[in-house]
Amino acid sequence: KRVGKEGAFIQGMRVTDAETMDIVEMVLGGLINKEIVNLINRHGGQAVGLTGKDGMFIRAKRMLIQNKEKAGEWINIGQVGEIEYIDPSLIALLDTRDFIPVIAPIGVGEEGESYNINADLVAGHLAETLKAEKLILMTNTPGVLDKNGNLLTGLTAGRVDELFADGT
Repeated sequence: KRVGKEGAFIQGMRVTDAETMDIVEMVLGGLINKEIVNLINRHGGQAVGLTGKDGMFIRAKRMLIQNKEKAGEWINIGQVGEIEYIDPSLIALLDTRDFIPVIAPIGVGEEGESYNINADLVAGHLAETLKAEKLILMTNTPGVLDKNGNLLTGLTAGRVDELFADGT
């Protein structure tokens, strides 16, 4: 809104056009990322700011959503991406020197195009790729809720699959 651009949504999914993607990269990959890095560094950590475009470590492709009103039709929501692959080598390299990666959820496509990816999905895929023991998400929502709005805690991968299967 501060740059005079309203967010657009289709079927509850954010649409990211080219102009919005430029803003996303500037804000998430620049301003916010560097503020977080600075805070960590000022408090004794060694942080490095990244996006998935750095080292092409988050490979993505364009996300299409199924049209709920027309069976078999897919809707292009712009430069919103879904993760194809995360290369753990850059993060592993930083880890060998005790650096803390601060990662903006921006992926890169085959042609170098940028994709806006849901941050929780990036965190989850990265945790899975790195075989993390735990994933702790800090968010402005209460957490994962069941169909009745009750908070679910201590989810396993199997339980998450069950929740997806039953439409939660």
